[in-house]
Amino acid sequence: MVPAREGGLRLDVDSHMHVNFRGLDADGIISYLDRERLGKCWLLTWEETNPNPGYLPLPAEDMFEAYLKYPERICPMYAPDPDADDAAERFMAWVDKGICGCGELKTKLPWDSPKLDRLLEKVNDMGMPLVFHMESAGERYVAAGTDNFEKLMAKMLNTPRYRGYPRKVISFLENIYAPVREKKEKMRRPFPGYMTDFAALESRLRQFPNIKFIGHGPLFWEGISLEGGNGLMPGGRVIAGGITVRLMEEYKNLYADLSGMSGFRALTRDPAFTREFITRHSGRILYGTDNFFLGLRKLLERLRLPADVIRSISGENAARLALRT
Repeated sequence: MVPAREGGLRLDVDSHMHVNFRGLDADGIISYLDRERLGKCWLLTWEETNPNPGYLPLPAEDMFEAYLKYPERICPMYAPDPDADDAAERFMAWVDKGICGCGELKTKLPWDSPKLDRLLEKVNDMGMPLVFHMESAGERYVAAGTDNFEKLMAKMLNTPRYRGYPRKVISFLENIYAPVREKKEKMRRPFPGYMTDFAALESRLRQFPNIKFIGHGPLFWEGISLEGGNGLMPGGRVIAGGITVRLMEEYKNLYADLSGMSGFRALTRDPAFTREFITRHSGRILYGTDNFFLGLRKLLERLRLPADVIRSISGENAARLALRT
């Protein structure tokens, strides 16, 4: 492992990264790891055979090329689109090449789809970690061609950040200027969501006890609070009774990945809850960024977590879960 940064929080593994995503190629990933004094990262793929709006292919070949270039710094992971008939065979072919887990599983199929059965059986047989993404159905906006204004509109309409102000600006403009309204309607696409059913997830947790399910994504993190899990991105104090918290309490094969904008927003809404949640489940929490460098390290420092909790979430849990970490 790379030595800890003096005077700061020790982190050894970023457990959620992608290559050629948000401006980071393989060399950029290693530069990030060196800058943050991180020893390794988990490098995940994203594969959809029938893409949803906004899909950005993150191929297994790119992931593995980065791993072969930096085998001591990268833990390779791959998840096929289970909608493909040969998904289980694809996964096992990459297992034979040396991957250490399944991820990122990000599919429009529901958790109880029979198409998931064979893939989950293989992951269960291997006792591997599985990083999954949950996100509610809704709408996406896709720019056509090279129209820069449409690209800007799509970016503003698709982001939940900044208290929704970018979306409010577009709504204001479309009410007073018909061409903006027409462009917005032309760009609108239905989005079916990803793995949206918590009840079916719970059934899978019972059905496959050897899989280390690692939750990630907006819907998973909305579920920390009672009013979450319905496609909204709530803020403010966390209300007891959230579905994600209950599942973490009851199923020891369910883990949580702190990465991404959704993870960061969830952790910042109620610091008292966050400290208790991370401390209580420290053996099943993983530090990761998803290439979103939002200040997660500083957030954890401000929480003043016990040293053993920091060791667990920042490297020990990842090392225990992934065979090559």
